[in-house]
Amino acid sequence: MIKRVEINYRGIFQKNLGKKIGSDIVIIASGMGRIGFSNGRYSDSPERNGIPCKYFAFVSHDLSEEELEAECGAKLDIDQCDISVVLDDTMIKGVEPWGWHGVRPINEKVQPGGTLLVVTKKSQDELLQFIAKKPYSWKLATYSGDLSFGGLWVFRDDLTHEKTLGAVAGIDPDIIGIEAVEKYLNHKTPKEPARAEAARQAYDEVRKSVRTVKPGEGVEWKHEIPVLPKWFQFMEGAAVPAVKRHFELGPKGQSRNETFKRGTTKNQRPVVRFDLCTKCTLCWLECPDQCFDQTSDGLYDIAFEYCTGCNKCAQACPVNECIVMVDELQFTDDSSPWDAYKANPQKYTEWAEEKKRKGRYIHPMVTGTGLEFVEGELVPFGGKRAGQKT
Repeated sequence: MIKRVEINYRGIFQKNLGKKIGSDIVIIASGMGRIGFSNGRYSDSPERNGIPCKYFAFVSHDLSEEELEAECGAKLDIDQCDISVVLDDTMIKGVEPWGWHGVRPINEKVQPGGTLLVVTKKSQDELLQFIAKKPYSWKLATYSGDLSFGGLWVFRDDLTHEKTLGAVAGIDPDIIGIEAVEKYLNHKTPKEPARAEAARQAYDEVRKSVRTVKPGEGVEWKHEIPVLPKWFQFMEGAAVPAVKRHFELGPKGQSRNETFKRGTTKNQRPVVRFDLCTKCTLCWLECPDQCFDQTSDGLYDIAFEYCTGCNKCAQACPVNECIVMVDELQFTDDSSPWDAYKANPQKYTEWAEEKKRKGRYIHPMVTGTGLEFVEGELVPFGGKRAGQKT
């Protein structure tokens, strides 16, 4: 028997978090007399900022270490898993790692009866409006928590690591048990009982939150899954077809790589108040992913399929409240904001202010305190113009 756990994390930002969770599952399982093995799967470059990546943990009761590693260590990805951990709830909208072609459902590897474990403050009904339906029953479990971004060499110590260990124990004690988790954490950090307490809290929370998702419950997956060519279908030589070049004014006016849209790397997206825009061009100039499209009226549309949520446009914009980053899970599509504004400027402006009011979160400088909701200034349509940023 092999129990498989995949840990979905954001490249660079959550690398050390994902690694610590995977390795500690193995250490705890070994302390229980089981055999464990953990490895990671790199993604793009090798881990582009924010791109979905994975760590894996495998636990067996009856295989030797050599047998377990031979069975699980040589594959780039797994075929199915018992638990799929999601450390950033915005990944439920779909993931596109470099080594996993196309925008794929976050629950693609969850087997019948398996569990998708999400750290979130959203309700399960809110999450299911983005998660793909399956032809069989599976489980959805959540525990309360914020995004835990610390950087490649920095580990943000907000107890997400300990909570996840407790949550995994609450879902499947055949992988690790909660008593073993508490024993390990108390031994590792004897002067910090809050760590074991956090694990127990998540354990109890998950056991109450587990929900069986019925066949067909969820959304129809809208992203086309590419079919990779077989070895005998490859062209001769090492030629790579170039991206076809074109440029027109308006939405999607400039050429982009259609096979890698990068939009699954973001947990926030920019909301633009076009009526406040001074047409300074800084968002267009500063965007590292060339997501802004010039329009005929001097404004700039956004191609959200390619936006990585890097926040550069919001930082560069000199006008207060003109570009604001908000929670990605407020949006169900990637439609053109400029098209919506031109169709009905007042309605679009009211929509933009509503999105900003609900989803304006920042990462505070002090680690371990979670996300911080920031109130902004409400600028009515046709009212005063927003001033320059201070």
